Amino acid sequence: MKIVLFSAALLVSGAAAAQPGSSSASPNGAGARNADPNETICRNVRETGSMLSRSRICKTRAQWEEDRRTTRQNIDRAQTNRPMSGN
Repeated sequence: MKIVLFSAALLVSGAAAAQPGSSSASPNGAGARNADPNETICRNVRETGSMLSRSRICKTRAQWEEDRRTTRQNIDRAQTNRPMSGN
């Protein structure tokens, strides 16, 4: 189950980072730190197990950032808490 969640997290974070409309700079030249956290951003995300099926997901900038942070924490936790095999 952990592998499925880990794989899904990687897929979502990778697909979100690859979207051309997800630039962190705002049109007026200000960085992402000055961007409106309530701005709605929509991204196309691939469905797991399909090369063609995609979903359009809309969230606020703050929600996308929280998802990114949570995914990063889960990846770090999975990589650092590997069980030792006693074979």
